[in-house]
Amino acid sequence: MEIIDPYQTIASIRSMPGLPAVLTQVMEAVQDPEASALDLSQFIASDQSLAAAILRVVNSAYYGFYREISSVTTAIVILGFLEVRNLVVAVTAYNTLSSNRTPQGLWRHSLETAIGAQRTARLMSAPPPAGPFVAGLLHDVGKVVLQNLYPKTYRRAIQQSQQRAEALCGAERDVFQLDHAEAGAILAEHWNLPEAVVEAIRRHHEPSHASKAVKLTNLTAYADYLAYEAGGGDPSNGVAPSFPMEAARKLDLSDRQLVQLKQDMIEAGEKIDELLGAIHGG
Repeated sequence: MEIIDPYQTIASIRSMPGLPAVLTQVMEAVQDPEASALDLSQFIASDQSLAAAILRVVNSAYYGFYREISSVTTAIVILGFLEVRNLVVAVTAYNTLSSNRTPQGLWRHSLETAIGAQRTARLMSAPPPAGPFVAGLLHDVGKVVLQNLYPKTYRRAIQQSQQRAEALCGAERDVFQLDHAEAGAILAEHWNLPEAVVEAIRRHHEPSHASKAVKLTNLTAYADYLAYEAGGGDPSNGVAPSFPMEAARKLDLSDRQLVQLKQDMIEAGEKIDELLGAIHGG
């Protein structure tokens, strides 16, 4: 199997396009206590395709509103700044990175992990101050990056993972000398995402190594596992992640809450498919 120079991979990631300006504006507006729903809607409306996508998603069966939401401003008032920001991140990430080589199963897993992280955070007595949805959505973005940069080689890494029933990150390290967690973190740094999100992406398979964003990293690791348990695992992975016992313990949730979370995510499966379809434009 061809071995890829890791320095070449890192340089290629750092030369990838930055995030669209509208996403940066939206994320800054969410952090601005003086920003209004009108301010946020104006940023989104500056990109007509994004605005149309947000309205399509908001009016999907995932939210199930009894009437049609016809403006982005109304969507922000009803859903709130953070929820609309999350939708903008999801739509923008999909549009920026998606290609014919990116399997829908991976995007679904990413979306389910994001929703799982968000729902888990709501149960925590002291959740991370920000980032659960974004970290969950982008935790496997390194897979998309490596697949887009080296499609044939990455396909062979997937085959090795599946044939040996081993974690995909092990096969990635054999080929690229780095895994998708590191590749994703490098891209997140290139995109100037918050340090906490970068670390959660980098350490989601080894949360005990986190030092700056311990809570968010543990939450992301558990949400990744939860998505697999709920039937939303990444089909390219040769083996599902094992139960992150230490990460789950640090979430400080009861066994009953963890069981209920899994059941809720299983029941949400059909709606998550509908949400992904709306993001995709179907």
